[in-house]
Amino acid sequence: MAPLRYLTPFLFLALLALGAWLGGAWTFLAAAATPVVLIALDAAFGEERSVDAGVACPRWVPRLYIVFQLVVTARVLAIVASPGTAWIEDVGLVLSTGVITGVFGFVAAHEMIHSADRRERALGLTLLGTVLYMHFRIAHVYGHHRRAATAGDPATAKLGEGLYSFIARTVAGQFREAWQFEAQRLRRVGRPVISSGNRMLFYVAIEAAFLFTIAIVGPRAVLFILSVAVISIALLETFNYVAHYGLSRRMGPGGRTERLASHHSWNSGRRMNNAALFNMGRHSDHHRVMTKSYEGLEALDGAAQLPSGYAAALVMALVPPLWRHVMDPRAQEVMQVQAGTP
Repeated sequence: MAPLRYLTPFLFLALLALGAWLGGAWTFLAAAATPVVLIALDAAFGEERSVDAGVACPRWVPRLYIVFQLVVTARVLAIVASPGTAWIEDVGLVLSTGVITGVFGFVAAHEMIHSADRRERALGLTLLGTVLYMHFRIAHVYGHHRRAATAGDPATAKLGEGLYSFIARTVAGQFREAWQFEAQRLRRVGRPVISSGNRMLFYVAIEAAFLFTIAIVGPRAVLFILSVAVISIALLETFNYVAHYGLSRRMGPGGRTERLASHHSWNSGRRMNNAALFNMGRHSDHHRVMTKSYEGLEALDGAAQLPSGYAAALVMALVPPLWRHVMDPRAQEVMQVQAGTP
């Protein structure tokens, strides 16, 4: 029965498909239900009492989810591209597709891009390509996982930094970081930066070809893809904002940064949170061993704990004064405890 918990994202994806089928105001169903249901069930189910690890055959779940996500998104795109679709349905389908992709699609793609299996990486990159964010793999795997909770990481939110300024900073910063990494990698092997071996150029070419193909369908289809990309990327970066907000690694002797520890990531032990988000709430263990499959992630001792699940945290982050009121004291307390100060 344990693997069944990880089928939860499929239920939310089904709401997107149902809303598209019913039409009208029902197109807002997935966008409205996702935060409400996640927050409500986080509160109802509470904290996990045990850690489920070693579930048999778990890899097919995120793989299959991405395939279903792509199929449903293609169907919704066809509906939106139709000139007979009312504007209210267009808005509802854009919002719902953006929310589902930004929450569940990106979490599944994140699992895939960390994989040692080339086919899984390609599957994750395929989903990222549909929202024009393929460079995220380079910035995340080779940048964020080395520099998380440091001032040099564009994907780590500083104490007191608002969500909206963070999103603007991190989107630009991660693209720049991914380009710099590729340039350095190619120079190390004696290849020119502008060459066929540059993954950034390859990704941009794929995304341009994808947009060109969508443009053949029509301008409504292009607007749909661009709008969904904006919403889903904003949600992804809101996850990043929450994940390390206000937590920082100290500088040790000789100017070396301390190793990333469990208290440098925000975690959540809420049962619904981890069932729906492929154990994202065990974020510290993901940073400890970034290639570990989601079902084996553990709740580590000493990990910084959110006062809620990730869904409630994301909603709270949308209101910066409320977020800072709740989270700044918690972040300061975590850092003070680790520094050995009262």
